[in-house]
Formats: sequence, C-alpha cells, structure tokens
Amino acid sequence: MTSRLLSTQSYYLSFQIKMEMKPLEMTALPDVVTEAQNNCYPNAFALEVLKNSHLDNTPLSMEWHKRAQEELQEKAEWRDRDIQALRDLVLAEESLVCSTRDEFLLKFLRAKKFDYEKSFKMVQRYCAMRSRSPQNFSKSLPSLAKDTLDCQLQTVLPHRDSLARRVLIFRVGKWNTVTTTPEEIFSSNFMCLEVMAKEQKTQISGIVALIDMDGFGWDHMMQLSVDYIRNVVSLVQNSFPIRFREIHIINESYLFDMTYALVKPFLSEKIRNRIRFHGSDLESLHRVISPSILPRDYGGEQPPFNNSQLKEALENLEDYFQELQGFGYTNNIVPSEVYEKETHPFPAFCLSGQLPE
Repeated sequence: MTSRLLSTQSYYLSFQIKMEMKPLEMTALPDVVTEAQNNCYPNAFALEVLKNSHLDNTPLSMEWHKRAQEELQEKAEWRDRDIQALRDLVLAEESLVCSTRDEFLLKFLRAKKFDYEKSFKMVQRYCAMRSRSPQNFSKSLPSLAKDTLDCQLQTVLPHRDSLARRVLIFRVGKWNTVTTTPEEIFSSNFMCLEVMAKEQKTQISGIVALIDMDGFGWDHMMQLSVDYIRNVVSLVQNSFPIRFREIHIINESYLFDMTYALVKPFLSEKIRNRIRFHGSDLESLHRVISPSILPRDYGGEQPPFNNSQLKEALENLEDYFQELQGFGYTNNIVPSEVYEKETHPFPAFCLSGQLPE
C-alpha cells in the first residue's frame, strides 16, 4: 500500500511539473439563468422535508405531469406499457439481479426519457457497479455509515431551487482521510443520491450538485486511484437513475485544477457542459442558486449547514438499502457489452492507456 501511494504521489508530482496550469474554462449555462427568469415551475423554492418527502405517494399534480411529458416524453396513458417493456428486458437477462417493481423501473425510464434500450443499459450499469467494485458499497447501509454522516460532509437542502430541483451539497475538504476511507465516502454519496431518487418530483426535475473544495489537499488527492475516479464518474453519468442538471464547483484551488484535468477525459460532453466553476465568488454562485435557499455558510439566508434531516431520512430507509445489497450480477460476472472500451489521454495515469476491466 505504501509503495502504491508513493508511486502515485511521484506521478502527481511529475505531472504537476510538466503540466502548464491554465485557468479552467468558464463555460456559460444557457439553459440555467434564462429558464429561472422566464419560467414558473410548480414547487419552485418549496420547503419539502426530506424525511417525509421520499415517502410521499401522493399522485403528481397536473403541472408535474405536464412537466414530465414536456421534459421526459412521459405519457400517463403509456406508463404501464413502458414499465413492462423495461421489465421484459431485465427479466430476459438471467444473471441480472434487481427489483422489477414499477417504482424501481420507473426511475430508470425517467432518467433516460423513456428510451427502453438506454434505460435498460442504465439498469445494467447500476447493478454492475456493485459487482465490479463491491468495496464501494460495503458501508452503503445507514447503520454502517453513521460515523461518515456525522462528519457533516453532505446535505440535501430542505428547499427546492427556482426550477424545483433538489440541491445536494458535498464538502470535499471536510473529509478526514485518516478516519474515513474513499469507499466510505462513495457509500455515503450513493445513499444521498438514493434518497433523492425515491422522490417522484426529483425523478422529473433532476438535481443540482454544489461541490465545495475548500480544504482539498494532497492527502485527499492521494486517495484517488484511476478505478475510484472511474467509479465516481460512472455514478454521475449513465449508471445512476437521477439527472444531474448542474454541477457547481466552489473554492477550488490549483490542486483541484490538476485533479479535474485527470477527471475531465472520463466525462461526457453533456456533463462537462453542465459544470461551472465559481472559485470564491459567492455572487457568481448566487446567480444560479438563490441565496434564499442556501445555508449561511454560502452567503445564504438559511441556517448553517446541517445534515440532520438527511440522516433521519436515511435511517428510515435501512430496509430499502438492505434490499439493494442483493443487487448485481450472479457471481459478479458482468457481460462485456455493459461497458464500452474508453481511452484516457494520460497513459502514465491509466497504465495500459485503457480503463481497467
């Protein structure tokens, strides 16, 4: 383990010397500010307590049905047919182990705008994550993740944003690498996504992620193997049934710039275009996430950062996460067609020049 870390550190140091540090490109998000100004969404800025909302089985309003049809091509009269079509694909793959209940499959259909093949591919990858990297899910039970959650690394804001989306905050720099492993961080982030993905409104609206890099240092950077980076990126794109509509990075440093340069080639163009960097400029952040819903820590009008509601919501879902532990592929054998081969421009980082199997 020590030699692996020293080798990784040597690579990062050599990469730092060779790499010409340039300011990250600040790409505009044309569908963010204009939509917030010109549209009125149901439940915009609504206060929805997380511990209750994920259990809410109240039928969606006409406004939400309309939004689902306009944004996701979802039609109520076709929903049963669509769910059954996806169920047939899942059942046809004998080695695939997962739920076939309506509410489970509907999440994937909404995430992929009711494209059967893409939805099925996401189900495959969702289950393959566990089979390929079971260590990342070893603490994905609320009862096993209490210490990590007590570190106050993540929270889901109680208010929705201007487009009625959930806002997830992840404070990377608060991660204590001595007491908490990367796998425990992965497990806790996965559970945060799961609790939001159980909300019907969030399945339709998607989420906004706010990543706070304040305090991110070498001790964090040295934990990030190529396998781990690949798994984190996979969670964000095409392997989890939730739509990441925007990703906002704040308080980033030159170390983050280096890390992002390594992560960026794994990202799809769609996800890259949804990432925006703010540095320490809170005014820039407030132009896309209203201070009326942000904690005081980020210049907002709400009480300081707190994840007590998130922890309570997760504690109520212990049985659900126990069920998920059984998902995956029989004998952890994942069909080769589930993942396409990808290359990385830094062959010294990915030793073979390809993502590992």
